[in-house]
Amino acid sequence: MKSDLKFVNFVVPKFIFEKTAVEEKDSTFSIEPQVVISRSDNQFHINIDVEILDVEHNFNLKMLCIGIFTYETTEEKTLLDFMSLNGPAIVFPYVRSFISSYTALSGFDTITLPTLNFAGQKEKLIETLIDLDSLNDEQ
Repeated sequence: MKSDLKFVNFVVPKFIFEKTAVEEKDSTFSIEPQVVISRSDNQFHINIDVEILDVEHNFNLKMLCIGIFTYETTEEKTLLDFMSLNGPAIVFPYVRSFISSYTALSGFDTITLPTLNFAGQKEKLIETLIDLDSLNDEQ
C-alpha cells in the first residue's frame, strides 16, 4: 500500500547552545511549529523553533528544525491533516532525539523534552500556514 505522505528529510539549519553553569535548574521551553507549503512542488515543510532557557539564564538552547515532506493528494482536508497533525507528530521525535543526544554528549545533564500532542495546535497551524505559491502570485 502506497502512502500519500512521504517524509523526505530532517534538517537543523540553526542551532545555538550556551551553558555557563553545570547545576540543574528549572528551565522553560517554547516550541513554535510553522507550516510552509509549495503546492506546485507537492511539498511542505514543518518548521519548528525551539527555545530552552533556565531561570537564571545560565543555559540557552535555540534551534530551528525543518521536516521536509512530499505528498500525493488533491484532497484539501487530507492535506491539511497531513500538515497540521501528521507532520508535527513525525518531526517532533527527531527534535527530542537531537536535543537529548547533543546535551548528553556535551558533558552537561541530558535534556529530554516531554512528548507533545500537537492536536491542540491544529487550527493555529492551518491559520498561520505560509503558502509559497500564493506569495509568488502576489508579487
